[in-house]
Amino acid sequence: MEQSRRDNSLPFRSYHNADTLSHMISLSAIDVEQRFARMGIPCRFSAAERIQFNTMPVVNLPDDVVAFPTPEAKSGLNILNLRQICGTDPSRQPAFFDHPWYLEESFGHADCEPGWHFLHRNVLPDSISQPIHYASRLSQNGMELPSAIEVVLMVFLHFVATGEQLLQKKHTWCRDQASLDRFVTVGAFGRNGLFISGHPGEFASRGLGICARIK
Repeated sequence: MEQSRRDNSLPFRSYHNADTLSHMISLSAIDVEQRFARMGIPCRFSAAERIQFNTMPVVNLPDDVVAFPTPEAKSGLNILNLRQICGTDPSRQPAFFDHPWYLEESFGHADCEPGWHFLHRNVLPDSISQPIHYASRLSQNGMELPSAIEVVLMVFLHFVATGEQLLQKKHTWCRDQASLDRFVTVGAFGRNGLFISGHPGEFASRGLGICARIK
């Protein structure tokens, strides 16, 4: 299990090259609850879920995967509620970049699905500069597009315990759709907070790829 540097009374540090991480990270229900509490997120696991999610299922996962559970009591575990809780003040991280474009978008109200989440914390190299339709190739390797809320939770849960900012220089395509035939992207987590953007499916950029979700 990943250990919190704060819990171990070690100095709080911000790393500016998260791509150097080379070990798998697995969080238990208790880990997630503790980090939720630090951020002021009220969602909690039931006693049965704490036992269920105490250990990760035995699966063969790459080193750059983050595994974390979320509870059945998922009401409010969505982007717009997290934006309200964590805020947009860049001096109080983790925070969202203050961009209002998605405040009226329906995907912002979508609660995170309960259960285990297995996400690559870096975009897949082959997915960089590819339009979203590249995601159709993921299924043959047991992967798929993540949801935007999954990516936000992965980034914030990791940061609040370690100070490491994932996806500093990259965005990931997400399966969520926005108005005007756009797809949601999440990333560029830096001094201004975490960016949530929207692009048409044919858009391509060297800063955009896919943090694939393992099914």
